[in-house]
Amino acid sequence: MKRASVIGGGIAGISIAHLLSKAGWQTSLFERNAFLGGGFKTFYCGGHPYTLGPRPFMSRNEGQTHLFEYLNGIIPMRKLNHNMLSYIERDGQFYSYPISADDIAKMPDAGIIEKELKEGSAAPPENFEEFWLSAIGPTLYGKFIDKYSKKMWQLESNTELKEFKWSPKGHTLKTGGKSTHSEAIVSYPYAYDGYDQYFTKCTEDVAVHLSCNIENVDLDKREIIADGSSVKSDIIVNTISPDELMGNCYGPLPYLGRDFIKVVLPVKEIFPDDVQFVYYPNDEKYLRIVEYKKLTFYESPSTLILMEVVSSKGKLYPLPFPGPKQLAKKYMDAMPANIYNIGRLGTYTYNIDMEGILLQALDLMRRL
Repeated sequence: MKRASVIGGGIAGISIAHLLSKAGWQTSLFERNAFLGGGFKTFYCGGHPYTLGPRPFMSRNEGQTHLFEYLNGIIPMRKLNHNMLSYIERDGQFYSYPISADDIAKMPDAGIIEKELKEGSAAPPENFEEFWLSAIGPTLYGKFIDKYSKKMWQLESNTELKEFKWSPKGHTLKTGGKSTHSEAIVSYPYAYDGYDQYFTKCTEDVAVHLSCNIENVDLDKREIIADGSSVKSDIIVNTISPDELMGNCYGPLPYLGRDFIKVVLPVKEIFPDDVQFVYYPNDEKYLRIVEYKKLTFYESPSTLILMEVVSSKGKLYPLPFPGPKQLAKKYMDAMPANIYNIGRLGTYTYNIDMEGILLQALDLMRRL
């Protein structure tokens, strides 16, 4: 029987371990925490279930609906009407997010914005700021993008960002309809404990090692020594940061984290119907606020919100800058055969969510 070892018990590690075990591989999974799930793990505050950062499953492509069916076959998933808002302090208004063309007429500087949209720019952009200025003009850029991006990445100037071919939720300027972006399906588990049952069911046939101290990984021999025991495998699938896997031999990869400020409020709900997130692209320190019962549908006379503030604590977001990306590539290129990397940390890729992780796992299974 073929043997596989998976390092990291977040959503990437759990998903690939499940697919490997179902395909007949004898699979071991190693996780340093006492629980599985990483950022998808459900915690509780005053009875309210929440995750560290909102974790709805979003499919942006009608051709990927099989991913929803895959998840729904393991844990029942509730489809959501999903909308988001931005609070624009200079206007004293909430608008749809991503930016909606339907909102421009409501803005006090609508005439200027329309003029800037018509003018555009023919010059090819060389950085994130130039991309957004050419796409939506300086006024909308100043309202929605400039300060948010600087907060998000702790920048003095958005010209430092060279990766700009993506945009928030797939749009620069959304046109038509209330729905704010192009997800074919947005969903969240029905269960009170969210994705926790997914972790349990996906690892039924997997040898799971929790609270695991990995003492050494010999990538050439595909041998993991953890808690005094040795496990050899035909392949290793890595979902932790590649610098950590390789002992920081080329230096550490930089990350940004989040501080999550939990607030329980004495009202049943605070956001409008079908709105789960509100973004704050102004001078306030927090990036966004999430009302969790709009995802979980938890019944309570109170409501829980989480405010997200950028932090240096934790490895949540790889930095999409040329230097860190080149260093990550150096690590990837140095890995021997039969070592595979998936997930946000494993591939050092910021712009990937649960859909992308599942696609990576399925692609790896096809290659194996």
